[in-house]
Amino acid sequence: MNKILFFDATNTWILVGCYSREEDGKLNVLSKYEELHNRESSTVLIAEIRNCLQKANWEKPDLIVTALGPGSFTGIRISVATARNLSQIWNIPAIGFDSLEIYTAHYFTENETAVSVSIEAKQSKIYFGLRDSRGYCGTLDIPPDLIPEKIPEDRLGSYITGLKFTDSPDLYPGQGMKENLPSPMASLLEKANELTKALSNPADYSYDRLVPHYLRGTYADDKPKVYYT
Repeated sequence: MNKILFFDATNTWILVGCYSREEDGKLNVLSKYEELHNRESSTVLIAEIRNCLQKANWEKPDLIVTALGPGSFTGIRISVATARNLSQIWNIPAIGFDSLEIYTAHYFTENETAVSVSIEAKQSKIYFGLRDSRGYCGTLDIPPDLIPEKIPEDRLGSYITGLKFTDSPDLYPGQGMKENLPSPMASLLEKANELTKALSNPADYSYDRLVPHYLRGTYADDKPKVYYT
């Protein structure tokens, strides 16, 4: 049995869960925490990780899985930094996945139909992802009205007929994610081979290889460059 700790603080919610994975690939939820938290991830995340570990009766997991973003700059940084720190302290591997890929996996499995997910991204844009029977289409940083122009033609029908989920219905119409928070279960099952690789080759999944997915780069990248002579 493998012990997997998942957490996500990249958006306006905190998701934490302890999952046991059996030899046949079956996943069991031993403990979890799923709640809305706006700008509280720095104080809540560690406390809820500790609570979930205690409920699962684990001293430490075998593998850390975290969401990498896109989403809140601060939330992404906290998620990735926490995963790096715990991976280093416990000397275990850590792996991360695109946040919207995780969310679309949940809603696609729950509804058994094509889905799209949007996360409010400021600047009148959204982070957007589409999933249908062919898998995940990729994450876009885009104004909502330009979405049809960026989706591959063979998937446009999925976008038009699929269900839409959003954390900001005023910006992009759809079912509110905050009333139905996404679970990582579907994504953990989908990524079974990658989890096996991380558990089998921990050196290849060291904490220092975990990279945040800001999509827009870091704030430092946006600052004017100053040259000295």
